[in-house]
Amino acid sequence: MKLIGKTVLITGSCSEGMGRSTALRLGREGANIILNYGTHRTGVEVQEEAGRVAAAIRELGGQAIVVEANTTSEQDVVALVRAAQNSFGPIDILVNNAGGDWTVRDLTEIDFDHWRKVLAAEVDATFLLLRSVLPDMRQRRWGRIIHISMDGALRLQTMAQRAPDYCLGKAVRSWMATAWGLQEFDSGITVNCVEPGLTEHMTFEAALEAARGDDAAWRQRANVTCHDIAEAVAYLCSEEARFVSGSIIRIPTDQKVLPR
Repeated sequence: MKLIGKTVLITGSCSEGMGRSTALRLGREGANIILNYGTHRTGVEVQEEAGRVAAAIRELGGQAIVVEANTTSEQDVVALVRAAQNSFGPIDILVNNAGGDWTVRDLTEIDFDHWRKVLAAEVDATFLLLRSVLPDMRQRRWGRIIHISMDGALRLQTMAQRAPDYCLGKAVRSWMATAWGLQEFDSGITVNCVEPGLTEHMTFEAALEAARGDDAAWRQRANVTCHDIAEAVAYLCSEEARFVSGSIIRIPTDQKVLPR
């Protein structure tokens, strides 16, 4: 268990996607995980899912709490970080996973409110979280920050062909990693980005099996899964990646299968 004693905040980590798989994977390393939901989904169903994920993390050897917070709200982010600190101490690792809605439409058809909500989830939330965790990381001279973006986010044709607001937000996340990864490196902090392509969701049981290391079935899958993303994040959190910063790890998908 390589992350014992480390406090990890993963936004958007209570549903069936990459955030949940990342939480399970880092929980297996003995980390203290702050699970988060509330940027998009709220209610009893997601609360129950969050409790299930937290229980699984404890079974895997980590610790976990669940905090509902809309990461586009400055007030909620302050409360989220405070809850993490009160439970486990300063945040060592931040995974910016929660994001905006993917809606494929022409630029002229995008409602302005939708545009703002997507960019708030992708960009404003990332800024608010970075601003909140960097002071403690700088003081302790250790930190890992990983943004979840999308394959090809910095290629201009991606935005033109698909969901312009969503792709723009992901491109900003990738830019933030490359820029601030170099800026913060001398402070002992790495900032990197994982750019997944189209990713196959997993059932809770499959995600937990992969996180446990019982991964024979996972490794035989033909498509990229959420656990593949979690493994990339786990590497970037490790001491083996201590000199990797300002980098983008692309996990591409066959372009023919991307939604239009």
